Formats: sequence, C-alpha cells, structure tokens
Amino acid sequence: MMQIGKIDRYAALRWFPITLIVLSAVLVFGGCSGGTAASLQLENKELKSKVNELEQIVHEKDAQIERYNKEYELRNILDMEARKLLSALNSGIFSKTEKELFHDNIVVKEDRLETPFENHRNEILFMQNKLDFEQVRQRFYHLDEQGRFITGYEVLFLSDNIQKRIDSRAVLVFTFIERPSGWKLADIGMDR
Repeated sequence: MMQIGKIDRYAALRWFPITLIVLSAVLVFGGCSGGTAASLQLENKELKSKVNELEQIVHEKDAQIERYNKEYELRNILDMEARKLLSALNSGIFSKTEKELFHDNIVVKEDRLETPFENHRNEILFMQNKLDFEQVRQRFYHLDEQGRFITGYEVLFLSDNIQKRIDSRAVLVFTFIERPSGWKLADIGMDR
C-alpha cells in the first residue's frame, strides 16, 4: 500500500516572498531597459544639450585662465618698465629707452610730463629726486576689457618732516596700451 504523504499546504506560501522579489526585480529591470524609442531620443537630446552647456563653461574658463595668465605675464614685464619710468620721473631725465616706452600722445616738458588721453589731460611734475624708492609698492594691476593694462604704484616722497612724508603719499596710475611695436605708456594719473 502506498503511503500517501502529507500534503504541505504551506509550501507555496514559503516560496511566495522569493517569487514576489524575483517578479518585482524582473518588472523593475524590464521597465528600466525597455523604454520607448521616443523617451530615449528625448533623454539623448537632453544629455547632448548638457554636454554642450558644459563644453561652453569649459571654454569660458579656459579663456579666463588664458586672460589671467596674460595679465600676470604683463604685470611682470610692465612692472620693470614702470619702475624705469618712475626713475626717469624722479630725475627728470628721459633717455631714448624710456621715451620708446611712450605712446605718441605723451609730451616731455621742462618740468613735467603731459599725457593727453581719452578726453582728459594729466600733468605729472618731475619729482626732483625726492622719490623714496624703498617705499615704492605696486598696489594693483588689471588688464581691462579694452585691452589696456592699468597698474598703480604707491609712492612716498622723501622729507625730514614726518607729517610731510605722510601727506606726500600718492598712487601713480599707469595706463599702457598695446601697439604693434609693443606696450606703450599712454597715461599717468595721480590718486591721493
């Protein structure tokens, strides 16, 4: 006689959670990979747009880095030229080398430089050997949107009187513009 085994009525219930997990996984993965062609095209278009946007940002940053590198390089080169000009302003004697740094508009007078530039006219008196070169400091430099290099030097004039020394502190603002023959001084202004 055959023995009839007990029927395990709960066997199907024990496998139910595993079956549910497998079925859910199939539906989720099937749904993720089974997108329609239209939604894939839209997603592709959005990704291409994002890539173009990021490429534009990279291009802008590269241009900005290039501009900063040029500005810093000019700072080093034109700093030496500005110091030569400060020495000539101090003595009132401009050699051919210093005069070659001038733009066409600058005129050397007996006791001053005249710099007519862009709707204004500056005059800088010679310093009569009173410039304290140990106190000359470059305070700022900037390559502006018009391609002009502007730099400011704080200067102090020698005097035995402390109050006169403090009162004689000024910032000379040099404006250089690029010409085919190189960077030329176009203007010197004074800011106290």
